[in-house]
Parts: sequence; structure tokens; C-alpha cells
Amino acid sequence: MENSGGHVKKNKKILLDEMTLVAVLRCRMKNKSPIRIGLGVLAALTLHISGNLYGSYLYEDTFSANPGALNGRTTASGFGSWTTTDSAFQVGSDQITINTNSPVDYHEASFSLPTLGATDILSLSITLRPSGPNFTGFGFNPNPANGASPYLTQNGYGWVYYEGLLGANTPNIQIFQGASTAGAIYFAMLNNPALNFDATLPTTFEYTYSAGAKTLSLSAVNGASRSTLLDNANVSTIPLGAFSNFSLQFQGQTLSTDAAPAYVDRLSVSIIPEPSTYAMALCGLGAMTAMTVLRRRRR
Repeated sequence: MENSGGHVKKNKKILLDEMTLVAVLRCRMKNKSPIRIGLGVLAALTLHISGNLYGSYLYEDTFSANPGALNGRTTASGFGSWTTTDSAFQVGSDQITINTNSPVDYHEASFSLPTLGATDILSLSITLRPSGPNFTGFGFNPNPANGASPYLTQNGYGWVYYEGLLGANTPNIQIFQGASTAGAIYFAMLNNPALNFDATLPTTFEYTYSAGAKTLSLSAVNGASRSTLLDNANVSTIPLGAFSNFSLQFQGQTLSTDAAPAYVDRLSVSIIPEPSTYAMALCGLGAMTAMTVLRRRRR
């Protein structure tokens, strides 16, 4: 299913699995065998789970279609449209960038996320490059870009600060639990052997947050270099409600004169159920079936 912004990969397989579940149950109930009923439910739920595990909600965008203002760009089912603090954000040449540094310094863009459940897993992949002398940030903010405190530097949670690859005195990557710059949990210079990033290349960040475990994992790929920045870090101080909006923050640049302007050229966000939730459901159904069989045999 295509829309004017990204595209959705949702519902088709899950709908088929639900239809399969109903069909199997009807068939097994006719035979009135508890073993067959139980196995039928387990089989159908296994099919259902295989659909859910690959994305209950998914928004993907390569920004290759519908160039123009980022503000108002549609995303995917369950997600809100992009909103921006100003008109500088643009989509063009398969990228998000900003075409002016007016107003000066900070520019923010965001879209709302589906409500994150207490056991859900949020995964995010983003490919970007910060501007030469400045930084680009991405993460989560309970306030949208048109709200009272839209910037990650004001109210960001679980967010990444990525300082300019070219021309900056201290190019680095930092990660904050938040709010704002509180709770720093990672810092490394780009020339650190653990990173060894090429300043001329974009970087892809892979981000996973487990609402149930309250942990955050983050890896980054830059050319041939790959680094694990966080490995199941404890982020229990981040409130679940902080994940209501995804945000980008660009520090000032002028596209026409900046030799290395910031850009984002790919973004993917998914929210999926915690697999253990379904494993518990399957175990429960299996136990119920076994109990029914034992009762029938005793009779």
C-alpha cells in the first residue's frame, strides 16, 4: 500500500493469518477432538505470529518521491505526518535537507509514533550525515516540532548527537537518555579506533529499544567500519511516553554555500510485539490442551 510519503508493509499477511486461524478452528471444532483443536490453534497462531514479528507498524522512506516541503509529508498507517519548526526542511535528490539557515541555528522536524505498548520493541534505522561544522541529532521527544519545546536539546530522550564530520574541531558521537543532555551514556570521537569513521561518508544507525526490558542497543555503520555503541544499555529512566514522537534536529547551515550539508537519505521505523508475549500465549494454549486430554482419558 503506497502513500505520498513513505510506504506501509502491514496488515496483508496478518489478515491472511487471522483468516487461517478462523478456518482452522472451524475445521477442528467439527471433529470435536481436543488434541486437534489445540494443535489447530497452535498452528494457526504460529502463522499469525510469523506475520506480527515482521512489523505490526512500519514506516519506510527513501525520500525518492514527492519532493518539496517536508512539513505535512505523510508517513504510514498509525504514524503522524511530518511537522517542522520552519519551512527550511525540504525533500529533494532522495534526501531530507534544509535549504536555508533562516531562522538561524536550530531546525526541528518530527512525526508522531503509534502508542508504544509496555512490552513492544521499537526498531529504527536511519542513514544521515551532519553538516560540516555543526551537528545533527535524532531521537524521541514527547513534544512535536510545533510544540512548546520541540528541540532534542530541550527535551530529547534516547537521542543521538552527531557532530560535524568535516571542519569541526571535535567531531564526535554522543548519546543521551535525556531529557535534553541529561544522562549521557556514550561519547566517542570519530577518529577513535572503536569507530574509525570516514568523514566523507554517510552513517547508518541501527537502533533498538525494548519497552519490556527498558534497554537500548545502538550500532553504526560507516563504510567498512561498524561499531556497537550501546549493547542493551539500561535506560529505565526514560518514560514510555517519551516515545510519542520521532525527531530530527539540524543545526544551522546554508545548503547553497555549505560544502558538506547535512542530510538524511533513508529512514525506517517499526514497532513490533515482544516475542515472549506470544510464546507465553502458546504455552498456555498447550497446557490447556494437555489438561483437556488428561481429563478425557480419566473418564
